Amino acid sequence: MIAKSLLEDRVLVRECGYLYLSSLARKLNVVQLSASGQYGTMTSSSNDLNILKKYAETGRWAPELTKRLKLFFADSGGTYLDIGANIGMTTIPIAQHNEHVKCYAFEPEPVNYRNLVRNIAENCPASNVETYKLALHEREDMLPFEIADGNLGDHRLHIETDLPAKQDEVGRKIIEVRCARLDDLPIELTGPVFVKIDTQGAEPFVFAGGRRTLARADAILVEWSPYHMARLGGDPNLVLRFLEEHFNHGQIEQTDAKAGQQGESGPMTEIATHLQSTITKWRDDPFSYVDVVATRVPSMVQSGSCVARPSSADGQIPRHIEPENPAREPRECLPGDA
Repeated sequence: MIAKSLLEDRVLVRECGYLYLSSLARKLNVVQLSASGQYGTMTSSSNDLNILKKYAETGRWAPELTKRLKLFFADSGGTYLDIGANIGMTTIPIAQHNEHVKCYAFEPEPVNYRNLVRNIAENCPASNVETYKLALHEREDMLPFEIADGNLGDHRLHIETDLPAKQDEVGRKIIEVRCARLDDLPIELTGPVFVKIDTQGAEPFVFAGGRRTLARADAILVEWSPYHMARLGGDPNLVLRFLEEHFNHGQIEQTDAKAGQQGESGPMTEIATHLQSTITKWRDDPFSYVDVVATRVPSMVQSGSCVARPSSADGQIPRHIEPENPAREPRECLPGDA
């Protein structure tokens, strides 16, 4: 009777239903939950109180990024690198929408990765996604990796630091994950290339180990969080120098938590100067962060009119990009794969 009365309270269900479900699942030793929405049925851990929770409640995740990517690849195939793919919410909508886009999804955390593979297999019939169970870094190694309880999008590489912990980092479970350089992986870049990088502070290391590959991109979206970069000891200026060297235009955007709010837009040199001023100012605040979109031409940067531009030598956009070896299951790739 108590359960029935709770379920009949629409306000309570809307505001607290998922939290109750997650808590009950864990008490009953249920390790996974699934939710249906715009991208199909997605599965995550029962303690996912962020990504799957939002998908269950709204039917979508990162709608502004999804819109941008669909527009970018609207007229062609191409290549999409999702660095920090989690359970697939920023890979699957694109693989579904355009079967001629080859997607590469990178996720180091074992439980997230297992759900990523499951979600791709269930929701991407074109077999146009390859997955990598590793973290991208400046070197190949096994490195410590900390696990965030509840927010499964906040797992990250770990180093010992004297900086104050503002997100309960002290005491997190530590595992080891495999790391590799992006430039060492057998990634085939065909057609226009879009790269998303969201690695909770490891962004400088991703750029350091992927200069050659990332220089081929037509557009890069990277999370800019001085707090998280400082905790990992990376150099934020390395990211800014790379973007200035390879891209002409940039835009600072609020994250999807404040979707639709656009910030400063202009030449990449001006955007980099503005971001450089935040390195110290935002270093102690984990909630001061933005997404930075770097493109080669201004018309590619607006989320409402983002259109892919050819990156091939002859300047032609390929009509179709077919996976060379289609498979029913997503392919897990490891460094050294041919």
